[in-house]
Amino acid sequence: MSTDRRQGSGPGGYQQRPQNQGGTQGRPNAGPSSIDWVLGLKVKIVTTLDDIIVGRVYAYCTLTNTLTVLEDETPVGAKPDLKNYRILKVSFIKDLAVLEKDAGDASEDDAMTVNSQSSGPFLKATPRIGPVDINSAVQKINSAARAAGQLLAQRGVGVTKDAQDLFDALAKTLPVRWLDKSILVLEEVKVDPPYTAEACSAKTGSPALDRVKKVVDGERRRLETLKQARSETSEERKGG
Repeated sequence: MSTDRRQGSGPGGYQQRPQNQGGTQGRPNAGPSSIDWVLGLKVKIVTTLDDIIVGRVYAYCTLTNTLTVLEDETPVGAKPDLKNYRILKVSFIKDLAVLEKDAGDASEDDAMTVNSQSSGPFLKATPRIGPVDINSAVQKINSAARAAGQLLAQRGVGVTKDAQDLFDALAKTLPVRWLDKSILVLEEVKVDPPYTAEACSAKTGSPALDRVKKVVDGERRRLETLKQARSETSEERKGG
């Protein structure tokens, strides 16, 4: 079993390190930009904290300068079919030793050539890295952004907890949104602070005004009863 080793000479740096057990020497001119040659190989890594990680190199990212290793051992308590991936900053790797090579691997020069082709350094990643649907990813990002925006729009700015509780209660049955510190219901009725039935207003002749007033009054009563019950329960607990 031949071994190649890299030893850090500083953050993110690797120097050639000769072997004393008959193995091959490390590749010359190794560094963060050339570490991708270990993709798909089984390695032993020693971190700057002297943690030892043994596994197969799954990916190397030049943008974040990180190495992803598929560990040999299954985490304690995990299902046997689950795999554990470790993502390491190259600057935190003190020593890297290649423990084995695939029997069908080409020469070192050939391997370097393969890694530099258009297929990229991830050609030898195991398990195989599949294609990424960029359009689908963008759609998911946009959908998540819209959902986050909608959630944020449901939170009042500079309002009391009671006001937010009333808003949340109304939102269960009616379309509502914040309009500064007022609650706009059905896009017609505005509920201003202090958020009582008397504080409701709408354009003349709006058929929704009376309905919203009744709902606001009912929800305020319900919330006040709930608040009182919680207060009494809290006092009972304090009293032992």
